[in-house]
Amino acid sequence: MKYLIVTADDLGLAKSINEGIAKACREGIVSSVSVIPTGEAFTDALKVIKDLNLKEIGAHLALTETKPVKSTSKFYKNHNRFFKDIFFKAFDLEEIRKELKAQLELLKRTGVRITHINSHEHIHMMPELLNIFISLAKEFDIPALRYPRGDRPARAFSMNDLYKKSVLSYFSNHTAGLFKDSGLLYTDHFLGLLDTGRLKEDILIEMLGGLEDGVTELVCHPGFLSPEVLDRYKWHIGAEAELFALTDPSVKNAIRKNEIRLITYEQLSSVKG
Repeated sequence: MKYLIVTADDLGLAKSINEGIAKACREGIVSSVSVIPTGEAFTDALKVIKDLNLKEIGAHLALTETKPVKSTSKFYKNHNRFFKDIFFKAFDLEEIRKELKAQLELLKRTGVRITHINSHEHIHMMPELLNIFISLAKEFDIPALRYPRGDRPARAFSMNDLYKKSVLSYFSNHTAGLFKDSGLLYTDHFLGLLDTGRLKEDILIEMLGGLEDGVTELVCHPGFLSPEVLDRYKWHIGAEAELFALTDPSVKNAIRKNEIRLITYEQLSSVKG
């Protein structure tokens, strides 16, 4: 049986992103959302959660681009500088833990069950940080953790695709044991990272046609393009195209045609059990 969790990341990043995610949930194939507690539209995200009557959310924790929950935390506007500090071990793991814990405490106060944990720019895939994410997931009784691995772009490789795939393979190989020993749930397959920003209808249909048995998570970034997004979050340039694809009737029909069952992270344990 083919099961699919379609997760929209970055709820809370910007109001227009929130509006697009809400539309993708109501009218499209999105079955799960990840909330970024450091986003400037986090308060608006709480309204979206209430309006959609969501029973579960994911924790999309961040150390880059946005603002920290704790004023003393070190944050990075540029992810390249963050990766450089990680490489040269120019960071304080205890301070990172405190910041990530504060973000989870903020999410917990929403009163909505947190069923899965992941991270902005997939920083939890760094072995130095993964143990913190695993520990916090257990502390906050969060049963599942995103495990990006084995992703493949739907179309021909570009040099950027090759670079991203190499980085993903490196970190997924170096964290495989940590995931296996964590006791946390994760999906069997993962898609979407290498096609971020270009999940148009034809690519989505191609992905759905090639879906494997088991549970797959497809990560997406739908939204509307406001001046704020275009100015501050340029990597979201494909958000509207993704939104239109996720709500397109032909994509919904591909779900039915390929006998795919859309599920949430809450259902992951019963499906994998």
